[in-house]
Amino acid sequence: MAAPETQRLGSFAVAAAIIFAVSASAVAQPTNTAAPVAPRQEISLNPITTTFGWLNAEYERRIDDTKTWGIAGSHFSFYDASYGAVTGLFRYYPHAALRGFYIGGRVGVHRVAADGAAGSFLGAGPDIGYNWLLGARQNVGIGIGFGAMRIFGGDLHGASFTIPTLRLVDVGIAF
Repeated sequence: MAAPETQRLGSFAVAAAIIFAVSASAVAQPTNTAAPVAPRQEISLNPITTTFGWLNAEYERRIDDTKTWGIAGSHFSFYDASYGAVTGLFRYYPHAALRGFYIGGRVGVHRVAADGAAGSFLGAGPDIGYNWLLGARQNVGIGIGFGAMRIFGGDLHGASFTIPTLRLVDVGIAF
């Protein structure tokens, strides 16, 4: 039978060898967990309203880590009436551009046609919403939001009115 000191020394050597082997194998593992590269732009549309004939699409591009600019287009027809808009947008994301909460604004041109008459108008207003980037590469975008556009100019002769703006589950690709 071995002396108690020899047993403790042997136990210590076995424990040290196990710790060394575990730590060496942990260090040797390949690192495939690199953080995804932050996307610089996103193209999205609303698949729900598109099925009903109301096209709503956006292109958004990062300016820096918290700000984006973009362009949006909408078109809707109902019997003899139609509505279309092209708007520029600016968004501020407090945490990271293209993801999370944002607040911003839109400005653009609206065109309405009904019963053979048509008119073009200017519009501007605030925009607020939330965007998610999903997937292993953070390249699937989901966005919701709302706002309002004050419509003026054109054939309104000094009058103006406000229309709501909605982003109901826009789905897109970020790259």
